[in-house]
Amino acid sequence: MTFPKSAEVQQLPSAPLTVVQVAQYSKQLFKPKLTLRAHTESNRTVNVLAQVAGQISKVLVAEGASVNEGDAICQINAEDRYLRLDQTKANLEQSEIAYRGALKLKTGGYQSDLAISQAKARLATARANLKRAQLNVNNLQVTAPFAGIVENRPVEVGDYVVVGSLCASVVELHPIKITALVSEHDINRIDIGSSALATLGDNQAVSATVVYLAYEANQTTRNYRLEATASNIDRSIRAGLSARLDILLNGVNAHLIPASSVLLNDLGQTVVRVLLKGNLVGSVKVSSLGESRDGIWVSGLPSDVSVITVGQNYIIDGESVDPSFVVAEAN
Repeated sequence: MTFPKSAEVQQLPSAPLTVVQVAQYSKQLFKPKLTLRAHTESNRTVNVLAQVAGQISKVLVAEGASVNEGDAICQINAEDRYLRLDQTKANLEQSEIAYRGALKLKTGGYQSDLAISQAKARLATARANLKRAQLNVNNLQVTAPFAGIVENRPVEVGDYVVVGSLCASVVELHPIKITALVSEHDINRIDIGSSALATLGDNQAVSATVVYLAYEANQTTRNYRLEATASNIDRSIRAGLSARLDILLNGVNAHLIPASSVLLNDLGQTVVRVLLKGNLVGSVKVSSLGESRDGIWVSGLPSDVSVITVGQNYIIDGESVDPSFVVAEAN
């Protein structure tokens, strides 16, 4: 079929540009958070042992009671220990007089060096015996080595203890220790002194500080032991509670964008569609660093970037679009 020469060819109208919403984002300091399963432990637990043998004559503290450093927990019968202390004091006084007398005789030429040496040795022995007798008297009271709670006290009045017998176990709960296991991938991301937040089973949250990182991994799990401490002045946090430990890692510069802006390309890579010069569409590969209630933190974007937040699923790279700019607000 032929058309008359005068006929004009009609051109189809061009397709309208896709309308998209665009928001401007800038880099911010992002502090990643590492979450670990943890549990609470006492800061210290010490078994207080008897240092002298004898019968328990007094029990001064009940199990579960609070004690301060130096408080007496139980008393051992003195028997003749005070008499022995008085005897060693008298022996020391006698030895001192004998030694001074020997020195005077030496000055007059009436005493040999051997006699003086023997007197000096007897004086040293007397002093040692006095210290030993004094220690035996001092150790009649079994005392708390630090402020804490008497967790276990197996002795009662009338029990006979020997040197090394357990008199009580004292636990220190302030500060409270929070321990966790860290993978070999994450251990080098944590520093001594890093801030942390411990959340207990009843949703009680306490601030903590990392105080110890193991240098040797568990042979079975290949994990490293981590310890953090938190204030527990009122001792309301007990040892042995399950907890979640959130540790703030070193900060990095990143972008906080809406989670819906992150897409997967044909290669399965996470990308963000951005607006380029001339209102053209481009894709930038990003890495996810963490999530928050305001969006998702990503790295890989330019310092200042225009992110397509609405309509990004219906456009392709290189396509020209009709942008509508909105105030950046991660959701």
